[in-house]
Amino acid sequence: MWDRGLHSYAMVGATVSQGCDYVGRIPANVKFMREKPLEDGSYLSYINPSGKLRKKGCQPLLVRVIEYTIEHPENAAEQLTYRLITSLLDIKKFPAEMLAKEYHQRWEVENTLDELKIHLLGRKTHVRSQKPREVVQEIYGWLLAHWSVRVLMFQAATTAGVPPLRLSFTGTLRVIRRAIPKFQDLQTEELPFFSIG
Repeated sequence: MWDRGLHSYAMVGATVSQGCDYVGRIPANVKFMREKPLEDGSYLSYINPSGKLRKKGCQPLLVRVIEYTIEHPENAAEQLTYRLITSLLDIKKFPAEMLAKEYHQRWEVENTLDELKIHLLGRKTHVRSQKPREVVQEIYGWLLAHWSVRVLMFQAATTAGVPPLRLSFTGTLRVIRRAIPKFQDLQTEELPFFSIG
């Protein structure tokens, strides 16, 4: 799976020549002609070689284009349009909806890295420790903090009856940071994490 902008003719050709398949996102400014519409809403098109490669006799490569929209994570009224290209042409084995869902889920990993590095940590130096054992300890603490926020989000979403992915990580983090002074004044037995039952 490729991120947006890694869709060059050379990359597509090299991937296919190795016997591999790909799914990659296409920027909005890249246009594809609808050569043949398919039953699942996707269509077949071609990715063309650059002028230099065309002079060398390179032929256009067949691609399948999948377009779909998703709800904006921060603004439910706004829609984001995604376009993917793939070498997986069999719509029975690889329906457009399945590929769109899988592609979207794959890039949730990027969101997790962003949550860890940018929002949770909030500093330029990610790991301050200089000794290996302390680095491991710091990273474990960092991962446990992220896990704790995600568990809280899951519990809140379940209680409210909404999907957990609808909640904002940064919004949850702001709520937690505002609540910290209140929790610092509580006795251990008053903390929900330490209460019995």
